[in-house]
Amino acid sequence: MSVRKLVQCLAVVGSLVVGAASANAQNAQIRDGFWFSGGLGFGTLGCDNCGGRTNGLAGGISLGGTITPRFLLGVGSEAWGRSEQGATLTVGTLDARVRFYPSTTGGFFLTGGLGLGSVTGSISGLGSSTETGMGMLFGLGYDMRVAKNTSITPYWNGFAMRNSNVNANVGQLGLAITLH
Repeated sequence: MSVRKLVQCLAVVGSLVVGAASANAQNAQIRDGFWFSGGLGFGTLGCDNCGGRTNGLAGGISLGGTITPRFLLGVGSEAWGRSEQGATLTVGTLDARVRFYPSTTGGFFLTGGLGLGSVTGSISGLGSSTETGMGMLFGLGYDMRVAKNTSITPYWNGFAMRNSNVNANVGQLGLAITLH
């Protein structure tokens, strides 16, 4: 390779690096005011006296206000469900939620919630039964900015519902859209 071609290649690589750096600066992690996040993914359900874990569709939605650039407060709901041969089982929570970002400029966060949970089982033509109790959530995720106030957010949540009759828990892996 000639020196001239090497210099041209370095110039192209340099312009790509500068372009990526300025795009990243344009999409800096700014958290202020109202926020919203909603996503879908895969979940696996476990419970007391279950023979194993059961896979299903899982998703969630949360919204609230920004207290500081590191601390967000709001409400959220997570749900898991599976239908098979006329039978449907769902597990969900509705909770007060905290989202904590260790860095004001980073996208990584931890989330937790406490509130109401439910487990509902139904069989087509026979009816349904619902158990309610305490609902809990713990999770983590990463906001990847794609625009000034919009992120694509991969996340993992563990949520559970518990009362004196039922102890159900879901591990959830999903992808959300987050607006700040």
